[in-house]
Amino acid sequence: MEEGNINLPQTATAEELAIQELRPYLLDARENYPEPYYMLEYNGVPFSAIGGIQAITGQKKNGKTFVLSMMMATVLAPDAPRVHENLPGLTIPQRTLEYLGHLPKVLYVDTEMEKLNSAKVLRRVLWLIGHEMDQPHERLYILCLRTIEATETEPAFLRRKRLIKLAIDTFKPDIVFIDGVRDIIGNFNDNEESSALVQELMAEAEKRGICIWSVLHLNPRPGNDDESKMRGHLGTELGNKVTDTLASHKDKKGGKIIFTVKQLDARGKDLDEFTFEVTDQAGFLGIPRIVGNDYKPKEEKTVEPDSRENILKWINEGMSRYEWPLSRKDIKATIFGEIGGITNKDKQQADLMAAINYGFLEETTLKKNGYPMLRPVDDLPF
Repeated sequence: MEEGNINLPQTATAEELAIQELRPYLLDARENYPEPYYMLEYNGVPFSAIGGIQAITGQKKNGKTFVLSMMMATVLAPDAPRVHENLPGLTIPQRTLEYLGHLPKVLYVDTEMEKLNSAKVLRRVLWLIGHEMDQPHERLYILCLRTIEATETEPAFLRRKRLIKLAIDTFKPDIVFIDGVRDIIGNFNDNEESSALVQELMAEAEKRGICIWSVLHLNPRPGNDDESKMRGHLGTELGNKVTDTLASHKDKKGGKIIFTVKQLDARGKDLDEFTFEVTDQAGFLGIPRIVGNDYKPKEEKTVEPDSRENILKWINEGMSRYEWPLSRKDIKATIFGEIGGITNKDKQQADLMAAINYGFLEETTLKKNGYPMLRPVDDLPF
């Protein structure tokens, strides 16, 4: 072969190499970038962006863990009667449920409280969603990491952080609550360490498409608690990167202890401020109940189910029309929507609950969206 015919590969120029490295990060006007999905909404305003990190703050003993309990119960069972009754306005956007294709899994990490108090959080959530309080829930995982000790090769805070990542790898939750993010860092006043931890949390949330909530106390300013910043450089870094910051504050009003939750930071529209009280509905567990906000679910409280006879008649007709078992959503759409002609969703829900309470429908071993599917009982009266 003649020397002049040898074709050597061309070397990329410095500019071409730079463009190649920058290309994944260049914004393209031709791309259709979808709106983010949010795990929760309150009074129609979405928050807790999937793929992002969030924070909840407040002084000690000011209701932060109660707020986490509200969010956990809502995520696990947004349609549960006690969730509707105690947490009006708080729900999962329907768009998000369709995107996920399932009810979310929850990981709650407690780095601060004894196991007894962590167990109260667990049973509080289970009571709200109507689950047996002495039985595990297949979509709720709780880690108690307060008593973690350092080893010769691993400080306690690094061991906690490693166990949290291991739990995320193992259980694959959709939303994570770290109740005590201060305990997974060596020095929360160190700029580099704080920035590194926040970057880790952001990368974990984005890579896995999950929400990560961190609890960090306020660093109070005398006489102005509501505008205080979260503690240390860690609080500053969190405040700069989170999609949402909620603050809980305790006060006495009319002889009652009332907690007020307000949004300090939001990437989108601010949530309505709301208040809640802690009730004795489940005895010593302490059940939060939202009160004194602008959301008033009048229809939900006043709606009455149709007559027993009509509900029975519609189910009987549906036995020959449809293939059972059916999900709760399908029963509302077909039995009460198509056959009964009920278009109001609250009315459909009331009829469904009445059918279950009358003993016309029973649960099966099949599940859809985390709930057992239903079928008519064998001895349904005609």
